[in-house]
Amino acid sequence: MKLVVPFLLAVLEIIVLYRILDYPAFLITTGLMIAYILPPAGKETVIPAGILLGIPWWVIVSAIVMIDVETALFMNWNFDLALKVPYLGRIMEEFIGKARVFIREEPRLVRLYFLGIVVLVMSPVMGSGGIRGSIIGQLIGMEKPAIFAAVLAGSLLGCLLIAFGTLLFRELFLRSIVAGTVVVLVIIAAVAVIWLLRIRRKKDLKK
Repeated sequence: MKLVVPFLLAVLEIIVLYRILDYPAFLITTGLMIAYILPPAGKETVIPAGILLGIPWWVIVSAIVMIDVETALFMNWNFDLALKVPYLGRIMEEFIGKARVFIREEPRLVRLYFLGIVVLVMSPVMGSGGIRGSIIGQLIGMEKPAIFAAVLAGSLLGCLLIAFGTLLFRELFLRSIVAGTVVVLVIIAAVAVIWLLRIRRKKDLKK
């Protein structure tokens, strides 16, 4: 049951989407869901893409949150089993390697345990937050119910923030292209500064 339930939930999700969406919207949504599971796409990419392609915000948010729920359940229940599957095991080892690097580079965030996993899953990172959050949670010794709750909270909060941010930017551009462009440029500049500071911090840790 632990192996089958996550896949049953995924099938149920696909059936519900097929029933509530027209066929073109269904294809777009399922395509974005697949892109979310396979890096380099993340929720910061697929949610805005879905909204701008005409998918209702609550549909794409629900779809991505459910993927995080399904992957978190699978990882929490079948972590050791997944490592033994030939192709999947290699992917899992790559995820574990990246998780160990994250733990080494972000010790303060990891020490927060539950809140740290929530923040991690909320953050725009490549691939499913359910997979990354579950791996890091298990590596730092969290209980499985706590990991699942943290993934669910982080996924829901992160997806809602991205969705509402996208709706806000779309409204800004519709009202004034200049205002929308200025806001986007400010955000890009802020992200660039954070990225540069992060690179500098990594270099300092390696010294």
